[in-house]
Amino acid sequence: MSGSRQWRYKMFLGLMILYMASACIVALTLLWTTVAQYRIENLNDKTENQYLVPICAPSKTDTHTDPHMNCDLLDGLLYEKFIANGWTKIVYSAKVDSRSIAIKTVNLKGKDVTDCAKTNSVLVCYNKAVEKLVREISLLKQLKHSTIIRLKHYCSKTAEESPCMKYAVIATEIGEPLTNLKLLQMTWNQRRQIIVDLATLVNYAQHSPIGVLGLPDLRRPQFVLVNGHMKLTDLDDIIVGEPSCSTNDDCSNFNITIKCISSRCEGYNSKLNIQKSFQEFGPYIFLMEGVPREKRMNLDRLRQLWQRNNVTTEQLLSDAKLL
Repeated sequence: MSGSRQWRYKMFLGLMILYMASACIVALTLLWTTVAQYRIENLNDKTENQYLVPICAPSKTDTHTDPHMNCDLLDGLLYEKFIANGWTKIVYSAKVDSRSIAIKTVNLKGKDVTDCAKTNSVLVCYNKAVEKLVREISLLKQLKHSTIIRLKHYCSKTAEESPCMKYAVIATEIGEPLTNLKLLQMTWNQRRQIIVDLATLVNYAQHSPIGVLGLPDLRRPQFVLVNGHMKLTDLDDIIVGEPSCSTNDDCSNFNITIKCISSRCEGYNSKLNIQKSFQEFGPYIFLMEGVPREKRMNLDRLRQLWQRNNVTTEQLLSDAKLL
């Protein structure tokens, strides 16, 4: 075999090896993606999973001291129908003693779990999502208020004596989704109640028993109607305490400018909550349709105060109650 033919043969052989290696890499990547997605889709959050590890044990403290902790009840519930879902959680309805309740658990196909699973194990991603539910359970137990959904039961299994899959389920009172269409179809009296409820929530966030609360993810889909009253259902993104800072620039965000005082952006959460609540609800609740003539001036004044965001939460609530 001549030198030229040998060179061409070696080059052809090298290209074939490179092609086969590339094909193997692509095949393995597709296989890994398929397996990861299969694990996510087939992971049952109510039972131990053969692809991962056993479910963690319940916390002994919660089991013995918290009357809301009821794993025996929640583990045996049958979910009736899907209600809503988000990046982290999914909500179903169920019945306890013939009464409907809302059941919230990890959304296995939600953005948080699926995005995380691209670079991490399913166990790590699932447990991170459970930790957000556990934080929400803690907040629900501490923030008992008319504008926040009421906790009925929960089950939390997070005691990690060895590698295990965490588990959390929250049961609350059930409400009716607060859609844009529903807001637009409300009577004046119904809208007035929403205004009072919203002002009450914003004021409560300023004076909660665990500190000043920031509601950075305040959006309409996170609220439901319970007997005509608006209640916040999603708490895991709540900020407790004013943001920390080193300079005034650290306190400037979302078109909000606050001074840094004693390493804290004092008054930031109040401004944030007023701004977010107006952006989300203002176009729907400050309509003049159906408003009695004698109340229109009060409504317009409240709208301007809310929109300009140069008012205290106490003043907002006081003016809302005058409607």
